[in-house]
Amino acid sequence: MAVAMSKDGIKSSLAVLTPFSELSEAELDLLASGARSVTVRKNARVFEEGAPADCCLVLTSGRAKVVLSDDNGSDILLRIVRAVSLVGEVALLDRSTRSASLVAMEPCHFIRIPAPLFEQLRRNAGFENRMVARVASMLRDASDQVRGVSTFPAMSRVAWCLGRIARQEGRVDGAIVVIPRLAHQELAEMTGCSRETVSRALNILKRKKCISWDDQNVRLDISVLQKLGGQFESTANLAYTLGSLGLG
Repeated sequence: MAVAMSKDGIKSSLAVLTPFSELSEAELDLLASGARSVTVRKNARVFEEGAPADCCLVLTSGRAKVVLSDDNGSDILLRIVRAVSLVGEVALLDRSTRSASLVAMEPCHFIRIPAPLFEQLRRNAGFENRMVARVASMLRDASDQVRGVSTFPAMSRVAWCLGRIARQEGRVDGAIVVIPRLAHQELAEMTGCSRETVSRALNILKRKKCISWDDQNVRLDISVLQKLGGQFESTANLAYTLGSLGLG
């Protein structure tokens, strides 16, 4: 179990996160005084879709997932949240209910920022503008996901999903983009494919020498993807996605 953070610890953690990094010392002190640290066990549901929103959260350790529930009670994975990230702010911006649920994928530590404190920060025009830009980016990502899941064939969705992860979390190393390795089931939930389809697609991309992986990371070879793009639909989608992100 993580130890509760001190005010100084909360302040230093928030100061490096983009939405808060340009706040004044006085604003950061106010934020750190009103925020508190929260630990959550693995598989706990941190907040539920449709629930009133009384805070936003900054994940400082662990991983969590943003999900929607379908009519059968299954979760549709929208995105994975990694440290250090802000989550849950959208419902505070429009004073609405939660648009999705947040579930801890492993033991997590959060900094909880109450809604009234968040409202005080919004009086800062710079902070408000950064939040608007952040939400606009999230909307683009959501549109991208809807397009990928609804229009691409199953095999190509997997390639598209790797490209999307590359945009969000990729690290460029020459002609290689390195992304965190996700479990096949997690990729299946993100693409609307079966786990078997994900495994098959990854193995095909590996045989084509487009990707390789170890226990921690997946490596995307952009040069091979570009050469094979015209021969194989999935590599074409992935190469196009990476190219559009400036990684190709």
